[in-house]
Amino acid sequence: MIDPMADLAGGGPDMAMMGGPSNSEDNNKEVFDMDAFRYNFRKMDKIRSFMGIVAGCVAGVLGLTGLSGLVCFLILHISVNLSILAFKMNFNLKAYTQESMISFLLADFQKCAMSFMLFWTLFFGLVYLF
Repeated sequence: MIDPMADLAGGGPDMAMMGGPSNSEDNNKEVFDMDAFRYNFRKMDKIRSFMGIVAGCVAGVLGLTGLSGLVCFLILHISVNLSILAFKMNFNLKAYTQESMISFLLADFQKCAMSFMLFWTLFFGLVYLF
């Protein structure tokens, strides 16, 4: 997202007089609001963490074991990230972050996997062992 107040897109005649950059490479820089980025990142982190917990509960209650539980986690993790991308970002990833599509879909994968495994084993044990 280009900040209109920074005048990075225009580079008008005043920039040339003040000795500012005159080549087009410097004029195409993008400015991100880091406070908004951190806020959005925290919200997505909460959603993904909650998804890991819910997916673990679902897999445990359904009695999924082995690769079927892993596939359940992968499908739910990617579907939640696609939902964030579709409903909140309107598939315009570059307006909100500088990540690639693959890195966005697999973000927080390890942390969510740990939450998933914790609740998967807990609920599997509660439902099928007791």
